[in-house]
Amino acid sequence: MIAIVITEDATLWTRLTAVLELAVNIDSVLVILEYPDASSIRSLENTGEKCVVFIDFGVQSVRALALAVEINRSCPSMGAVALNVGSSQADLIAIVRAGVCEVLTHSFSDGDVATAVLHLTRKRAGTSDVSASNGVVYAFLPAKPGSGASSLAVYSALACARLANCHALLFDFDIRLGISSFVLKLDSKNSIIDAFENAGRLDDTLWDQLISEREKLDVLGSAPADFVVQVPAERFQSILKWARGRYTAVVVDLPGTMEDFEIDTPQQAGTIFLVCGPDLTELHMARRRMQRLHSLQLLDRVCVVMNRVDKRSGLSMCDIESLLGLQVQITVPSDERGIAEAVRYGAGVSAKGPLGVQIEAIARRMVGRALTG
Repeated sequence: MIAIVITEDATLWTRLTAVLELAVNIDSVLVILEYPDASSIRSLENTGEKCVVFIDFGVQSVRALALAVEINRSCPSMGAVALNVGSSQADLIAIVRAGVCEVLTHSFSDGDVATAVLHLTRKRAGTSDVSASNGVVYAFLPAKPGSGASSLAVYSALACARLANCHALLFDFDIRLGISSFVLKLDSKNSIIDAFENAGRLDDTLWDQLISEREKLDVLGSAPADFVVQVPAERFQSILKWARGRYTAVVVDLPGTMEDFEIDTPQQAGTIFLVCGPDLTELHMARRRMQRLHSLQLLDRVCVVMNRVDKRSGLSMCDIESLLGLQVQITVPSDERGIAEAVRYGAGVSAKGPLGVQIEAIARRMVGRALTG
């Protein structure tokens, strides 16, 4: 499907192009830096390509509305998205009457753009079948290495697959020091590196040879520790985009080094679980992570997970939230026994233990988002 962006704002079209090029449903992006006449739009539809049109209402609202009316009248197969719409009831009524399918106000996020594309795809297909949807990505980002994000990613992914009763995928993007294969006792000879090397020719047959399985969770584990080759960021994007078309939920364990691929991945994520401990060093690093995510306009996707919390923690939750500048949404207790038992059997954490209860809470968030799109 072709995404057509109509705007006179260079900053806006640059941002939209970056977001839309990562969307599974979008094959290419065409930017038009002026409001075209109806014949130009009809000529695009006549090519036989499926199109979705993003119309900027921010400056030229009258011309934008007229264009939306003409698209609805002359190009019924096109889906339209209105951007930078005012919040007044009159504005919204006029746009809806013009036949616009999706309306995004001035404060829209990158996630809102991706959701609009998903909704239009489903409307075009005439179904809300999740199996045909764009899978949701969950990124587990540590405040610093050793925060426990990898363990939470593994066990939350297992619980998500079980609760959703469908196959989920775990990507171990900590490509040299990942622990997923170890804790799940997977002995596959393939790793995430094999997927990178075959990114340009992935198909279902090859994919089934690359992954390992534990219960309903498919896993691509980390590379050998002595792997030193620099993997281009586009390889990460390519396999992540491909996987989103195959799975309802894709869980990504990130190393916390903030390389290029680790900046690109959260931009595709529906939720970013920022994992940190209650000590001052980790809280300081978590605050720096949030500042970076804020600069990428991703802060609205962050769910702060306070890991390894016990009664001996020196700071109160109020102090921690004040330091972070963001609410802690999930607190995970220390449970060395529960982790040891899970690693021993290569299985999930018991849902009855103190750690398991919070893992289930994380998984329920993931399941709800994945099944509703």
